[in-house]
Amino acid sequence: MRKWLLWAALMAVACNGKLTVNGGNGGAAGAAVGSAGGSVRGGAETPDEDPPPLVQGNTAWPPMEGIAGAAYIAGVGGTGPGEIGQNCIPGGLVSEAVGSPAKAQIRTLDRCYEGLACTAEGKCVPAPDCPDSGLCVLRRAALSGSGGSGGAPGANMPSAGTPGFATGGGPEALPAVYEESGVVALTASDSHVYWLEYGTRDALGNHQHDGALMSYSIGDGATTTVATGLAGPMGLELTESHAYVYIDGAPLIGAWIQPQLLRVPLAGGDAELVQAGTQPQHAGFTAAGGKAFWTAGATVYSMLSDSNAVPTAFLTVDAKNLNSDATDLYYATPGNDLMRAPLTGAEPSAVGLSVENFALHDDGIFALESIDTSYTGGLLSRAPKSGGAFQRVRALGAGRPNHLKVVVDRYFLDVIPKPVQIGNGQPFAYKMHVMMAGFVGTAPPIRLLERAVRGSVVDRLWVGTAGALYWSEGQAIYRQPLPTP
Repeated sequence: MRKWLLWAALMAVACNGKLTVNGGNGGAAGAAVGSAGGSVRGGAETPDEDPPPLVQGNTAWPPMEGIAGAAYIAGVGGTGPGEIGQNCIPGGLVSEAVGSPAKAQIRTLDRCYEGLACTAEGKCVPAPDCPDSGLCVLRRAALSGSGGSGGAPGANMPSAGTPGFATGGGPEALPAVYEESGVVALTASDSHVYWLEYGTRDALGNHQHDGALMSYSIGDGATTTVATGLAGPMGLELTESHAYVYIDGAPLIGAWIQPQLLRVPLAGGDAELVQAGTQPQHAGFTAAGGKAFWTAGATVYSMLSDSNAVPTAFLTVDAKNLNSDATDLYYATPGNDLMRAPLTGAEPSAVGLSVENFALHDDGIFALESIDTSYTGGLLSRAPKSGGAFQRVRALGAGRPNHLKVVVDRYFLDVIPKPVQIGNGQPFAYKMHVMMAGFVGTAPPIRLLERAVRGSVVDRLWVGTAGALYWSEGQAIYRQPLPTP
């Protein structure tokens, strides 16, 4: 089902004969190993175009760095820095995108390959369970017996699905269900981290209706099951009072999905049907306090937090990338024109900006800009909500920036650096970095996570909070405390 929720359709990669965990049909070997991270730089020039959505076949990939290390088989020592039992890769300041407006110093951390933690003695070890004070595992999700999220053993690369989502139409417009298990969605509020576990299937492929919404209290470290018995949960959004959960209906593998939008009280309680036939759309949800807004087809719906509330059509418009503040709903048109609609229900008006990926903070509209299509670098720009053009306010170094998220006085984003070609005539390896910077001050942006691109929803399984970055490779949820300035 990660093939259904392909928010970032890029490319699945494995590394150096080790396993890149992915939502494919892995065997026992797939379930026994971790996942590969990515930070290899340099390499051959790449075409000025978007990366291909799919790479298949057996390919040997070079080692790729990650905050928590590369894939490894338990008990097998590594042979170089960043691998299990070896020295950590030292952090420091790196100058990137030199010669362009995106030139910046980026702070990197002492790190190991994804799945490993760097000890105080400078050695790479399997990430311990929380409440360790450093990088730790706070949850290990239940997987189906066939391996589910484990991916394929060795260097085999699982296939990626078709990007985007069907909206409306008959069964022919709906994607089919694929095998899935483990963590499939991750988000956070000020006080809790929430995630979905898809659930498991028996040997005949029947879903066990054990999909679950889970929460982790940032304050006391308690993990709670908010709701269970969910039929294939796949997408998760929050308001102040409810979790909105998209499900696929959990039919047999290969059958058409049966999408629904549900909501569950964050305090606990039964899931209730909000809207049948609704599938998640990219950035098609926002919340203004306890009021939810989401897109379905060419309509923006809204719903209050009351127990007897029902969804109502807020706007009849083809909208994407919803954001909101205390007074207005902001959205982009298919042509990327930014629009603003008062929450009171008044007619929307044009803001006068062209933007796709944006976020709101205080009195500003913030957007990400790529220098070009060759991964040269990115910048953060700001325009006042009251009107006016975008002005560049921060250089972000090399790579294509995406998925800007604001948390209090900080912002998080992921970046795709320049891909590396693996040998003559071989495909390109794509990586992803998660970075953090502050709206105030001039401290360098900090690279918190470096990993390989899976070309699946796993690429979106990260969320920043005021004190930590939480992320998952589909099997476990990791907590990485934010470094001090």
